Amino acid sequence: MARNIRGLLVIAMFVAAPAAAQETRAWPERAFIAIDVPFQPLANGFSESLRFPDAVRRTENVSFAADYPTARGVLFDAGAGVRVTNAMGIGATVSWVQRSTTGAFDLTVPNPATANRPLNLTGSVSGLRGRELGIHVQTIYARALGKRSRLMVSGGPSIFTTAQDVVRSLEFNIPPGATSLTFGQAQVAGVTKSAIGFNAGVDVSWALASHVGVGAVTRYSRATVTLDPGSASGVSRAIELHAGGLHVGGGVRLLF
Repeated sequence: MARNIRGLLVIAMFVAAPAAAQETRAWPERAFIAIDVPFQPLANGFSESLRFPDAVRRTENVSFAADYPTARGVLFDAGAGVRVTNAMGIGATVSWVQRSTTGAFDLTVPNPATANRPLNLTGSVSGLRGRELGIHVQTIYARALGKRSRLMVSGGPSIFTTAQDVVRSLEFNIPPGATSLTFGQAQVAGVTKSAIGFNAGVDVSWALASHVGVGAVTRYSRATVTLDPGSASGVSRAIELHAGGLHVGGGVRLLF
């Protein structure tokens, strides 16, 4: 009888060990919170180019081009995930970034005094603010890398809300006999638009204690946003820019 009991205990240990190891090593806690400070190494600069007939000299065109570079830098990132099975779960991450840049423009208009001798104006506008909020919904797969470390692969749809300052119109003067324009001021419009894209990422974390850890994350997300700032001349405009990008960084993991 004692021999049979020992045999049953040995069998139970072998049956339970893989399940326990899988539960402990892949995703031991029920949920986690991740707070990161990623760096965006790739710039999301964008540009605009317009060409339309002049209101006075309709046989000649007005051309306008603007370039809006965006600076690389850090952003704020916070997310959470819930385990559904031993190695699978669902989660969501919110990313936020705000920057201020300087845009450059180039304007060409017909000369009111002489035909086919256009006048040109180039310049820049500083203090153009750009803000981006990203909500990344994720399906998560966890795989153990060691006793206290693991790899999480995630992906899913993203919703971006972008608020961007762009040049709406330019005010200028044409001095008598001048061969170029004199810059007055730029009217700037803040345009807000939302778009749906995607995200895919990898997170490697290390548990320092039962409820605290650290991690490193690499995520790529992307969506195309089309802005229409309107125009004083009534010209239809569609400025395309990319939201998201490559985010690389790390932070704290809270385990529950």
